[in-house]
Amino acid sequence: MRKFALTLVVISMIMSVRAQTKNEWPEFYWKAPTIKVIDPMASLVGSMPEGRNVLSIHLTDVALYTGHVCPGIASAYIATKMALDALYPNGTPIRGRIRVAAMAPNDFLDVASYITGARSFYGRDELNRGDLAVDLSLKPEKPGEMVMVFQRKDNGKAVEVIFNKFKIIRPEQAKKVKSYIQRYLKGKSSKEEIETMSQKIQSLVKTILFLPPEGTFKLIPLENYEFPSKR
Repeated sequence: MRKFALTLVVISMIMSVRAQTKNEWPEFYWKAPTIKVIDPMASLVGSMPEGRNVLSIHLTDVALYTGHVCPGIASAYIATKMALDALYPNGTPIRGRIRVAAMAPNDFLDVASYITGARSFYGRDELNRGDLAVDLSLKPEKPGEMVMVFQRKDNGKAVEVIFNKFKIIRPEQAKKVKSYIQRYLKGKSSKEEIETMSQKIQSLVKTILFLPPEGTFKLIPLENYEFPSKR
């Protein structure tokens, strides 16, 4: 009986430690859509059986990679899902067979790289090196727009995704958020300001994930897109 009781105590201690180390993300993060991708390397090296190497990637997985979820991370996550759904309407995206380009180096590329496996100057040359790039020919038509292109390597099919942040936040509000971030990083924000601004920022994240206003995201099929060559 004592041995059984001791076992229960040990299990309780383990569960307590696990609970203490659990990442406490906002509850609504868990309601974000899931992205599924096939990873050939998982079966190649024996991590997962052939035919069952489908990975379910969630917003919280991306959050572990980036360390946070801000409007930019949330937008990149949704933009990547939209592009992959368009490129693979009847199937599952395959890591190592997708190229990603953006108009500028930013967190959009970080998130897309994490999900698709595309890499720039590192990675396996025969698999994904050179599949992540900045394409200066991608030009926004309106202020506040971020432009990205996702392209399948097997058939060349490509889609352009445009995110317009001014559909969810006014320019003057965006300036206030940027100013707050600069003050915070310098240790000049009060506790009250941090609480207020963090709530506002997470409210924007929720809007992007679940109720983006019309025109926040645009998806445009591209013909004969030429991905920037490897450097």
